Amino acid sequence: MRESLDINESTYNRWENGSRTPDNGTIVRFANFFKVSPMYMLGISHLMNGDEFLLDVLENIELNGDPEGLKAKFALEEYRKEFIA
Repeated sequence: MRESLDINESTYNRWENGSRTPDNGTIVRFANFFKVSPMYMLGISHLMNGDEFLLDVLENIELNGDPEGLKAKFALEEYRKEFIA
């Protein structure tokens, strides 16, 4: 993996032993490598990717029954049809 992301070996070793942490740009590169969201990589979110995030948002909107939320749900569904499918 280190070679695939073109990361210096000593830098990578410092991350592994906990003496340094990767910067935000590198975290995004790792996330892209593993096809997960940066928030998932950081342990902030339990959702692995954007599709799961959208589905979680849609589920919460559906449960609340908020009229503005239902408009947002419709917009998200249209977005998914157009860009994700």
